[in-house]
Amino acid sequence: MKQVIIIVRPNAYFKTKQALSDHRFFAMSTKEVLGRGKAHVHFTAGEGEEKDADKVYENALVAKKMIEMIVPDDAVKPLTDLVLEVNSHGTEGDGKIFVLPVEESIRIHTGEKGEDALI
Repeated sequence: MKQVIIIVRPNAYFKTKQALSDHRFFAMSTKEVLGRGKAHVHFTAGEGEEKDADKVYENALVAKKMIEMIVPDDAVKPLTDLVLEVNSHGTEGDGKIFVLPVEESIRIHTGEKGEDALI
């Protein structure tokens, strides 16, 4: 089993979630996160007092969406291929995918373990 952590732009979140659902990847947890990669981020706030509205900020954290999933080993490649297909635009900030090992899974309700506890 693997934990797959997917970080995408907020405007790509619903399209990603729909694609996952369409390909029978249903079980997931999501949350809003802030972060940045190695590239410098420049943006204007566009809010606040008029004198500060056009101020350019550098190296600020950017809003992203994180999707976390636990999947069987054989589902990792189809899952990551799908996420890449939906989110690859060839620009910095398209997102990241992390794949980590999972030692055990236990469904609290029934006591099922391993992959049986996933679905």
